[in-house]
Amino acid sequence: MGGKVVSQIKPIYIENVKYCVENGINKLLIFIKDEKTVLGIKSYLEENDINLQLIAVTFPANEKMYKLKDDDEVHEFVPKAADGTEIREILNANNIQLVSGALPFEGIVIPGDNFNPYKIIEQTLDMVNMGLSNLVQTLLMATDNGVVVPKERVLVTNVKLAIDVLGTNTRFLFHPDEGMKINKILHV
Repeated sequence: MGGKVVSQIKPIYIENVKYCVENGINKLLIFIKDEKTVLGIKSYLEENDINLQLIAVTFPANEKMYKLKDDDEVHEFVPKAADGTEIREILNANNIQLVSGALPFEGIVIPGDNFNPYKIIEQTLDMVNMGLSNLVQTLLMATDNGVVVPKERVLVTNVKLAIDVLGTNTRFLFHPDEGMKINKILHV
């Protein structure tokens, strides 16, 4: 893994790439809000002649989100990574696969109702470590979309945490044989 490193990426991502290389993991999944981080990792891989498949996972294309601003008003926005065509074209040009879709633990919006049976899974995972539910959902989305094969070993990362995990489909999350298996949580 020698070579001159020119990329400006956070050290956690370099550590994650090294972990993949040292442990024979061929796919690195990253949940993105824009293209900058994943393109930085791609540059690092190329500069260091590392063969690792990058898969970017993000929100559903063109889905509106809401944020409370300083003026106490709720403002509507679409995250850059969910802006349908632009990010997909940028990532395709860099040979990075993009998976976009609904987060598996998110409920369906039903006016006047706040019932979501999957919220307990999200909250339990986040009790272990804030952000763990995001990584698990990233894995489930990638597996459900066919870019990760069930039982395939991958590393899933965000800006603070990573998991070495075996892929599974959402439906089989807790299945005794086909379910998700976290081998290791990194950067706790």
